Amino acid sequence: MVFLDVIFEEVEVLIMTNIIFIAVALALDAFAVALGLGCGSRLKAKEKFLIVLSFGFFQGLFAIFGAQLGSYINSNIFDFGNYIGGAIILIIGILFLKEGYDNQEACVYMEFSPWTYIVLGVSVSIDSFGVGFSVLYNLDIIPILSNGTTIAVITAILTAVSLMIVNYIKNFAIVEKYANYLGGIILVIFGINMLMDII
Repeated sequence: MVFLDVIFEEVEVLIMTNIIFIAVALALDAFAVALGLGCGSRLKAKEKFLIVLSFGFFQGLFAIFGAQLGSYINSNIFDFGNYIGGAIILIIGILFLKEGYDNQEACVYMEFSPWTYIVLGVSVSIDSFGVGFSVLYNLDIIPILSNGTTIAVITAILTAVSLMIVNYIKNFAIVEKYANYLGGIILVIFGINMLMDII
């Protein structure tokens, strides 16, 4: 029993470590978007708080929704296993890299309304849905909620950091670009690792 408990604890630590890496990768996209918003608009403290809240909330929510959909499909329609999950993560990582390569616009200028926060939050969280669908689908509801919360908190923290340091950064485009690159590399490595586990 002690031996099994040790194995289960090691598995839980490994899963949590993977989730943290994935959460950071997803949050780096939100980090880059927040940089553009922060340098393009004179944000008030309330607006910064609502951006942080929106990005974190929707990132976690979409991961949970994706996990629930993945769990339903895996249980009731077909067992897609790691090969589809790994492929989805790999594709998301490649899209992150492409976004970093294509990124030319440093600052984003806009006026904020309640709908703006919702649209921005949803737009940076679509990738999180794919991650939840492909990585968290085989977990019970409590671990899904826990991991979704972890993703939300890490996203909120990195978004807040982005909005705090934006006035001290000289070349926004470079920072945005490499934030997307780093997030993409993490996801590509994770996706390849999932696919390699099948072989």
